[in-house]
Amino acid sequence: LPAVSGFTLGLGMTDGATNAADGTQWGATYAMDAGSMAVTVAYASASKGSGSANDASSAGVTVTAGDAKVVVARNEIDTYEATSVGASYKVSDALTVQAYTGTTEKSDTAAYEVKDTGIGLTYTITPGLKMSITHNDFTGKGGTAGAENGTRTVVALDATF
Repeated sequence: LPAVSGFTLGLGMTDGATNAADGTQWGATYAMDAGSMAVTVAYASASKGSGSANDASSAGVTVTAGDAKVVVARNEIDTYEATSVGASYKVSDALTVQAYTGTTEKSDTAAYEVKDTGIGLTYTITPGLKMSITHNDFTGKGGTAGAENGTRTVVALDATF
């Protein structure tokens, strides 16, 4: 639907071949400028067929102030619950730095938990050519593979034509 005074509403319906494939979706967003900051608040929900299997919801807030952006989110699907916070800062036209942290838990399994924290940067070498470097620390427990933890560093080169 069209935005009215910063408020946007979206509605959806899925007509599947069976009742279990039917679904409904809706979402609402409110965006406002608060002086030198832009704030967007959003919520979305989806339900699939009868029962609560695959029901999902997502809520988030984005705050942008100048070249800095912070995003906070909370998501749920079935018994999984996840929260995350991410931030980015545009240092210059060529360099942006980012950081985030997030956790996922499972409400029916007390021992299940995943944590991930990362930092990174994106550098524009020349128009159409960017390099990104990210470093993550992660831990996980309670899944089928048992406890896992580690670090990962990735370098990516993105070219657009």
